[in-house]
This record gives sequence, structure tokens and C-alpha cells, in this order.
Amino acid sequence: MLKILRQAALGATSAIALATAAFAGPYDEYAGETLIVNFPAHPHFDAVMKILPEFTKETGIEVEVDQLPYLKMRERQTLELAQEEGEYDLIAYVVFSKADYVFADQLENLARYFMNPKLADPSYDSDDLIDGYVYNIGFAGGDKGYLEGKTGSLFGIPYGSETSILGYRKDIFEKHGLEVPETYDEMLEIACKIPELEPGMGGLSSRAASGHHASHAFLLHLAPLGGRVFDGEWNPIVNNEAGVAAANALKQIVDCGPEGAASFGFGEALGSFLNGDTAMFLDTTVVAGQINDPAKSKVVGKVGWAMHP
Repeated sequence: MLKILRQAALGATSAIALATAAFAGPYDEYAGETLIVNFPAHPHFDAVMKILPEFTKETGIEVEVDQLPYLKMRERQTLELAQEEGEYDLIAYVVFSKADYVFADQLENLARYFMNPKLADPSYDSDDLIDGYVYNIGFAGGDKGYLEGKTGSLFGIPYGSETSILGYRKDIFEKHGLEVPETYDEMLEIACKIPELEPGMGGLSSRAASGHHASHAFLLHLAPLGGRVFDGEWNPIVNNEAGVAAANALKQIVDCGPEGAASFGFGEALGSFLNGDTAMFLDTTVVAGQINDPAKSKVVGKVGWAMHP
């Protein structure tokens, strides 16, 4: 096992420290070694998997990947990082794990690797990275402990970035003369009108299963409705008017959704839309590839895209 990083970090809305490769000779001394890395089961990291043979060819370093669903990934990382010498050389972390790992001294500060000409690719241009993702995903130790600032340091490099988007069935909307929603009231009204217009079809598929998925779904609606989790003094404010509106929006979406919607995780929610069982899907932009893949989707060519209301 190659231990050049105590635990390198690769945040998700992620970070990567592995994919620099093609400059002369810096990895010669590591040829024949093996890196063990932990990735989430996610299309962004499926793309990394495709180029790992090229990395091995150029560096001589083998890569073994432990690819896990997000929740299992967090559980496994918690166990591995707590050991004096865990299994992983490099991990992808979800941003909400960053502060915990840094506070426990489980991630390497990456500054000295970028300062070392033997390890830093001279063609690597950090200006290619979007500032907001670098600061949110990669930095800790600054403002409020988990952000950048005068005392902050870099612990991860963002690799994956997403935002939310509304997908809708163009054919269903055209059939019934529906306008693409631009506000939450319009979206919720259409979500509950669809089951009446198309018996057996849900209005909008969403994550809702207890735990991580319900939290994600609630937060997905909270910010657009004007809410925040904490105020500037770290007082929880999720029970204010905006928080209640977000919770009610999620309940209405589930009530007007497809059968079993209350137990949907991300995969089930997406699967419902791919199978043509719902008229709208509100979640990450990463789904576009699957929605347009005839091998996975029954709605190819039938989906339009709009801004998250």
C-alpha cells in the first residue's frame, strides 16, 4: 500500500487528489505500488474509473477502488480513519463530513504537496477550479471552523459539482396544456394535478426516506423558500416560516407522488422518473445522462429542463 498521503481527500460535491498524472518521472519511485481509494457509487466517479488504466500506464501505480453508496461510504470511512493505519490511501468525502475528519486530524493538509516539485504537476492550474467549490469543499479551519479564512487550510480538491434542476415530461405537459412551473406554488399545484390528469402517474418524484434522503429533500426546498438551518449566531431556525413551508412542500410532493414515494431514496426517485411513473423530477443535474440513455430510460426525448423554482 502506498502511503504518500495519510489520508488524501477528495471531497464530493467532492474532491480529488489522484488525477494528476502525465509529467516526467515524479512517480518512478512508486512504480509497482498500489493505491487503495474509496469512491462513492456516483456517475462522476464512474468517469474516474474509466481513466484509471491510463493513470497506471503513466505512473506504474496500481489503483484498487472500494466504491460504495454514500451512507455506507461514510460508515466505512469513519471506521478506517479512526485506525492508526487504515485501509485507504485516498478518499472521496461528502462535504458534510469534512469538518469532522479535519477536527479529528484524519486528513492531510495538502499545501506541502503542492509546494513539492516532485509531487506537483507544473501544468496543474488551480485557476481552473471554481472558487466557491474549493472553499466550501476543500477548506477547513477558517470562518466558523469549516470554511476558508485567515486560519484555514486546504484538505481536499473538488472533483464533482452539481446543482438542482427540474426535469419535466414535455409530452405530458403539452397534452394537458400545462405551463412549466416558475414558482413553488405552481410546481406543487401541478404535482397534485398530474395524478388526476394521468391516473397512476405521480406528480413529482423526490427523495423522502427517513435519514439522509429526507434531510437532503428538506434542504433542497429550504433555501429556495428563503430558509436557512442556522442564523449567524448558530441558533437553529428551521422551525421558522420558511422551514415549515419547506416541510409542507415535501409532504405535499410525497402525498401527490408515485406509490411508495415516502420510502424513496435517490435511486428509487430517479428510477420512478426513468420508468415514466412521474411527470417531474427535482434533484441533481447529474441525472441527465441516465435520462437520455435508452438502455436505462423509457423517457428518452420526452424530458424538458427548467430552473429549480
